Amino acid sequence: MRYIAWEKFEKASWYSFTDNYVQITPWYMPRLSDPSILLPSESPDGLWHLFSHTWMGVEHFVSTSGLDWTRRRLLFFRGHSPFIFKEGGTYHLLFESHDRDWGKGKAKDVTKKGSRILVSASTDLKSWSDPKVILESEKISLSSYRGGPCRVARPQLVSWEGKYRLYFGAGECRMFDSGQKTSCRLMCAESRYLEGPYKVVEEPLLSIEPDSVYMNLAVGSVRMYPCSDAVAAVECAYYYDKKGDRSRSVMLLLKSTDGLDFKLSKVMHTQPDEGWSSRAITSCDVKYMESEDSFYCYYSANSRQGKGPFRLPVREALGLLLGKVRP
Repeated sequence: MRYIAWEKFEKASWYSFTDNYVQITPWYMPRLSDPSILLPSESPDGLWHLFSHTWMGVEHFVSTSGLDWTRRRLLFFRGHSPFIFKEGGTYHLLFESHDRDWGKGKAKDVTKKGSRILVSASTDLKSWSDPKVILESEKISLSSYRGGPCRVARPQLVSWEGKYRLYFGAGECRMFDSGQKTSCRLMCAESRYLEGPYKVVEEPLLSIEPDSVYMNLAVGSVRMYPCSDAVAAVECAYYYDKKGDRSRSVMLLLKSTDGLDFKLSKVMHTQPDEGWSSRAITSCDVKYMESEDSFYCYYSANSRQGKGPFRLPVREALGLLLGKVRP
């Protein structure tokens, strides 16, 4: 795989492909989250492939254009946050799974038994191997985390200097107003083998920064994009809007020379006040199209319909940002 230079990200101008979403699921599956994309040049059949999750689990979609998607099937029941990683002729699908406590009161929806990251392999994107656990939340120590058992989320792999680097969100926090859940920190682990064992880097790469303009409530989802001379990261961070007295999310472009220490480069996209993505931007995936010299950034976002006690369930869909590289 040939990596592009960081300069491409630096020179890209980002804009919405449409003010509306590009993909949504039926009413009985109100949330479509955490997209991971394969371009036609990366797939075995020349189609676009989308992996995402609904309340049922990890879903697989295909498309001829990258805009109109057809659901193929449910891959892993109760799986979350899929990430597709290609190595040679094999596709590795990483995802998170956790045990939920359906008790009453404050105990409800807490991952008492922890969570885990699994991987499944395929050569044709149709038949998948039995998932194998490669990291468990019990292996992670967060001395300053007070939210109960640590949850790991949104795993992704990067090949780095002869090793595999597994990035993931750690610790779950909830926005004070909307109730939106997201990751408190970004962490990573390394291994010489794709299926592990992985050694966790103890210190978080990104944490909540009370004095930060854009990251004072949560780190959120972070998607890595290896470049030839750096590592780009797109972060869906959360911050407190003093004027509106509410939580907000924003898509940030970060840069790192070693894949561990990240610095803010620029703001890519801000959450609107109204519409389908007005509650929170929750995650994204970025792909570079060489033939167009442009980036495709698919992102999941949501809104809450109605007001007061008559609100309908949160509706989450996928949007698309285009990043055109300036000469």
